[in-house]
Amino acid sequence: MNRGSRGLSTSDMRTLRTLLGRYAARYHLAGPEKNDLIERTFQALASNPDIFFEIPVEKAAAETMHRIYTGR
Repeated sequence: MNRGSRGLSTSDMRTLRTLLGRYAARYHLAGPEKNDLIERTFQALASNPDIFFEIPVEKAAAETMHRIYTGR
């Protein structure tokens, strides 16, 4: 589904990484493990920016991070 989406701006990326950092705290991870979860989630979301047209950003971030954390 292409709705004329654009890439993520620098501001979008910074905001998304901040949000992911807060969500990663839910899993009680620290250091490299936390950073890896944030990076893997960020990459998954950035590779599919159309998801943000389908569901709210917060829900997309939380669901994607949970899927990655649980290995699904």
